[in-house]
Amino acid sequence: MRFSIVALGALAASAVVLAAGNARAQAAAPAFGQHGELAISWDQPLVDGAIANRALPQPLALTPIGFQYYTLTNNNGSGTIFSIAPAADYFVIDNLSVGGQVLLGFGSYSPPAPAQGGTTTVYGIAPQIGYNLGLTDSISFWPKLYFAYVGSSTSNNGGSTSSGTIGIFAPFLFHIATHFYAGVGPDFSTEAFANQTNAGGQNVANPTKVTTFGAMGTFGGWFNL
Repeated sequence: MRFSIVALGALAASAVVLAAGNARAQAAAPAFGQHGELAISWDQPLVDGAIANRALPQPLALTPIGFQYYTLTNNNGSGTIFSIAPAADYFVIDNLSVGGQVLLGFGSYSPPAPAQGGTTTVYGIAPQIGYNLGLTDSISFWPKLYFAYVGSSTSNNGGSTSSGTIGIFAPFLFHIATHFYAGVGPDFSTEAFANQTNAGGQNVANPTKVTTFGAMGTFGGWFNL
């Protein structure tokens, strides 16, 4: 009986030590949003209320997004555009991030005959600032405010466009594994200014400004610098 009591006591003590060790290990595990972390993200629109209404060769991405492949065919002709835009954010202090995206894309446009088509280059940059709010051990809320400058130029004197967009993307992040996350949230953007030149190089008066709203997904990873 004494041996059983001693054995049970030893087992209980071992369980306490192991539990304390696990608690310390969990407490010591790195958390997303700490000072000195760099996050690399890929943002992708899921539902967008305005992209379908835009016509090539205007930039289809009002905000730089991770990947875009888009085709258009209507009475004005047909076209295709492809673009990529990875994002990087650095946490300057706990939970406060600064970063941005760089956009690069290419497209082609074929208007009805006898007009001549051309190729379009799309480019842009979007500085952004965000704040991460930890909700649970595996879920956080990371809204980001950004300003995006996007432009395009088309060969064969096809004209050019440029626009400046202010927007917000507010994803809920699900930390599916250490250093990796996936998320989804609403996004809203509106063009603060828009410029456009026609095939003759003349400025187009009062080009349309576009406001978008919808949902965007994101996934990425982070590490300490």
